Amino acid sequence: MMGSYFTPDTYANEHSACAARLAAGLCADLSSAIMSGRVNNGFALVRPPGHHAGVKQAMGFCLHNNAAVAALAAQGANAKKVLIVDWDVHHGNGTQEIFEENKSVLYISLHRHEGGTFYPGTGAADEVGIMGAEGYCVNVPWKCAGVGDNDYLFAFEHIVLPIALTFAPDLTIISAGFDAARGDPLGCCDVTPAGFAQMTQMLTAVSSGKLLVILEGGYNLRSISSSATAVIKVLLGEYPANEAKGIYPSKAGLETVLEVLKIQMRFWPNLEDILTRLQSEWAFVSLGNLSLYFIICQGDQSKTYMKNVLTLPSGFSFFLYSLYLMVSPPLIGYPINGF
Repeated sequence: MMGSYFTPDTYANEHSACAARLAAGLCADLSSAIMSGRVNNGFALVRPPGHHAGVKQAMGFCLHNNAAVAALAAQGANAKKVLIVDWDVHHGNGTQEIFEENKSVLYISLHRHEGGTFYPGTGAADEVGIMGAEGYCVNVPWKCAGVGDNDYLFAFEHIVLPIALTFAPDLTIISAGFDAARGDPLGCCDVTPAGFAQMTQMLTAVSSGKLLVILEGGYNLRSISSSATAVIKVLLGEYPANEAKGIYPSKAGLETVLEVLKIQMRFWPNLEDILTRLQSEWAFVSLGNLSLYFIICQGDQSKTYMKNVLTLPSGFSFFLYSLYLMVSPPLIGYPINGF
């Protein structure tokens, strides 16, 4: 058996071309079937993955870009607009490259970035599209490892869904890498099967439920199988057990969401109100050399958090309890995750 490397991380042998064509072809066929109404949705359980494959090169274990092929197949089946949401822990640099000049395909990626030090180094928040298609690439670049359900769901609620619903696609494609899953040794993040299920459920509100999920990365078979099962259950009509309520992101997650909103509101005006509301709900407080973010709650909701405040060290309790007593209606500061 003969083999060779396209790049140091992308190996191929004499069977690879056939496998890659089958994977991309399956995604194209499933996309067309969804657009024709023959099926409501689908999950493409394929290998090799695709979102790193660009216009001219294979990389990152990817030979053909399966999501891009599926999007173009959907447009060939009369879809005017296609949304691709990529929650793989790595940025889909190939998908972005293919569509960064295209206003008919909106690409939204949530990924580890860490200032460009995490593979493949692309996907900063200010990469928004080019040549008249600015705003049609939306990058949510996490600043560190360890992000979990709350960070992803917070970003979905405040960035992904508001943009997606305004875009109003005819088909939604998920580049579903499960390397952001809890237990993945490369991703080192903390998204649970329930978290992936909730994100899938949220996307069913877009494009009248026409949803194609395509498997991308993942390096822990147990994490992949449990996460994929949770997503497939949603596609089959099962509602996630844990509804997303009272989502409090980590400090790094909140900072990323605010950064993306500030950039993308130039292209999606509905985000300006969301940014203003978040800035009014979350306060930044500096105590000496310690900086904290607090969520500001009013009325009855403040009572829910009072018990949490009283468990803080005495200095913080005094500060926050004083804040609680001084304002009317009562306001209370509640420290978010990540401290």
